[in-house]
Amino acid sequence: MLRLVSWVVHLTSRFHNKAMCLVLLTSFFQKTRTSQPCQNKFRYIVGINRDCKRSTFRGQSIRLSGVLLMTIQLIRCYCAVMAIALVTENLVISQETVDTPQSWTGTLDVGAAKLRLRFDIALDDAGKLKCTMVSIDQGKTKLPMDFCQIDNGKLVIRSKRLTIVYEGTYKDRNTEIKGTFTQSGQKFDLVLKPVKAAQPTVHVETWQGTMKAGARSFEFQFRVLETKDKKREVELDSFSEGIGGVNVEPTFTDEGVSFLITLTKAEFKGKYNEDKSQLDGHWLQSGNKIPLILKKVPLGNTRSIKPPKRPQTPKEPLDYDSVEVTFENGDANIILSGTLTTPKTKGPFAAVVLITGSGPQDRDESIMDHKPFLVLADHLTKAGIAVLRYDERGIGKSTGKFSGATSEVLSKDVEAAIDYLKTRTEIDKKRIGLVGHSEGGYIAPMIAVRRDDVAFVVMLAGPGVPGDQIVLNQSEKIARVAGSSESDLDLARRFQEVLFDAIRSAGDKDVTKEMTKRIDAFVATLSDEERENQIIVNSKDAVSRMIDPWFLFFLTYDPRPALKTIECPVLVLNGGKDLQVDPQLNLPEIRKALESGGHKKFEIHELAELNHLFQTCKTGLPAEYRQIEETFSPIALSMISKWINAHSSAAGR
Repeated sequence: MLRLVSWVVHLTSRFHNKAMCLVLLTSFFQKTRTSQPCQNKFRYIVGINRDCKRSTFRGQSIRLSGVLLMTIQLIRCYCAVMAIALVTENLVISQETVDTPQSWTGTLDVGAAKLRLRFDIALDDAGKLKCTMVSIDQGKTKLPMDFCQIDNGKLVIRSKRLTIVYEGTYKDRNTEIKGTFTQSGQKFDLVLKPVKAAQPTVHVETWQGTMKAGARSFEFQFRVLETKDKKREVELDSFSEGIGGVNVEPTFTDEGVSFLITLTKAEFKGKYNEDKSQLDGHWLQSGNKIPLILKKVPLGNTRSIKPPKRPQTPKEPLDYDSVEVTFENGDANIILSGTLTTPKTKGPFAAVVLITGSGPQDRDESIMDHKPFLVLADHLTKAGIAVLRYDERGIGKSTGKFSGATSEVLSKDVEAAIDYLKTRTEIDKKRIGLVGHSEGGYIAPMIAVRRDDVAFVVMLAGPGVPGDQIVLNQSEKIARVAGSSESDLDLARRFQEVLFDAIRSAGDKDVTKEMTKRIDAFVATLSDEERENQIIVNSKDAVSRMIDPWFLFFLTYDPRPALKTIECPVLVLNGGKDLQVDPQLNLPEIRKALESGGHKKFEIHELAELNHLFQTCKTGLPAEYRQIEETFSPIALSMISKWINAHSSAAGR
């Protein structure tokens, strides 16, 4: 549902255009299919979103709302990096002999978006190469890379956190680098050309402060840098969102400062106190004026963006067997790559196939430095259950093309996974079940009603109503909790209803033309103030996102008919603070559908204080996902494993 989330955030506009209340209040998400009604994933600046083609980075600021989170997500989900160094073609050059500093630029074509990138290469204090990627079209945000190497005329750059790899070869006497940019398994050609190296700077001041916006607090840090010619530059770090190096256009006067964040069109205006150790001012964005005090701190107290702690992520050595596997979807002619984990005890074992939420997902359903499916697989395998998780088509090590694949199409890959498990001698063919999260939560029943070899189904935050209702509810819930105004909530809902009605009534007509026609008619009824709202300003972007095959299917697919006819045991879990798949909207409909079909073997539980990712949370906003150390609630994990063991044992008898 991530993909939904990003779309929803975009619609609620400044509700969220990849929002980061702070600075990166922009919305996006690759297959973010974010709106993952079912789940999300945010990459980063040059986000190659799962739905990269659909959710492009807009650089729009958003209302300080649930959107905030989305931005980041997006921003994250869209961040790519790479670095380079000058070298003679086909000549081995050690890092010590590389001329530095140097800079290279290129344009990353990801379909609907063309993102200009600059890579600055220099030597660190230890004399080793370091590289920073600058996303020119995303507020000149700087992203430091983990690894930069030049060897045998080849450049290799990596960012483990962003799952980015760039590999290029120097060509034409070092006037060009031709290579491939990869993020989360998606590959794009990227050619770089040399440009004038960025001017070195010296860090001269640091200002820090905390802003309260709606239900959230944001910790900011502004670093003031100075060039040799005394020109001052400023970069913003948001500790709450885990994003650093955001470009700021500063104005300094004797009385105070103005910091314009180009990425989100937000601005801080403050006045110095008597000894210029404090700036009293306001954060201005989308009509909001929020008090913010910045205090000058010693340079030694400057903070860095540190990777978040993830205590549940399993570490080697594992106390169970884990093997890399591949299996084929013959009808689609693709090879899916995954990981099969099995207990060390004697089999055959009950087994599950994990089905990810919306958006291009890897086998771990990675999102905001969390790996929910890795943690879930670890727990289930320790509980005696074999687990198969895999990279979706076109993602990671799997072949095929992700873009354009609907939930129905993706369900065929799940069936290929079931067929593969049935070939394994350590797996009990009569005890194979499906565990789906978010979008995967309605794909699982879809498969179970057309096959008689699915022993059980676990729906984790799975929708119980058609997608249009999910989107309307999701956007309103996120925006409301984030503090959006009632007028914006009302405008967003009316606008979405116009779009959805156009899709439903288009029939054989051109959907894009029908939507554009309906939007024009709707806008004509609005006041001048409403027409200037970002929800309306970005309406054309909304249209381009909604004509995606996946989204069109999602909006109109009703999961209730499958739930009425499913016969195997079903466990339904939903977080009480899930703002993406609202338990109050979905659980009653799921229960009603199961009961109307005469189903007796099902359980439905709403788990208090858990969000869409099944983390223990405060607000449920997607903006919290990264900040929370917990990846998956132990309570939820225990419920899942105990239920599966109880029902898979019955299935095997």
